[in-house]
Amino acid sequence: MGKINYKRQLKINNGLKLLDNSFRTDFNSVRLNAGNTLQHELAKCKKCWELINDGQRVITEAVFKNGGRADIYLPETLQVFEILHSETEQMALKKLETYPEELDIFFLKSEEVLNGYIDR
Repeated sequence: MGKINYKRQLKINNGLKLLDNSFRTDFNSVRLNAGNTLQHELAKCKKCWELINDGQRVITEAVFKNGGRADIYLPETLQVFEILHSETEQMALKKLETYPEELDIFFLKSEEVLNGYIDR
C-alpha cells in the first residue's frame, strides 16, 4: 500500500484512540466470527476487499472503549460498516447506542454486498 503521509497517519491515530486499550490493531486483516452466519462473514470480507482496494485501512471486529464492537471500522474517516444478515432493523439501531458519537455508521445488507457473488 506504500507510505502514509503524516497528516493521514495523524487522522488514523486519532481514530484509534476510540478503541479499547486492550484491543490489538491489525490493519487490513479480516477477523472472522464463527458466531455469525457464513453469508455475514463473506459479505464482511467482500466489503473489506473493496475498501482496501480503494486505499482504506480497515479494522474488523473493532472493540470501542465503551464496549461496542464494529464489523468494519475505518479509523481515518471514523466510519463503521455493519453487515446485516439475520438482524432486524430494531437490533441494528440498538447497536448505535454502543458506538462513540463521532462515528458515521453505515448498515449494509449482506445480500446486497454479495449480489452475484455466491449461490443461494
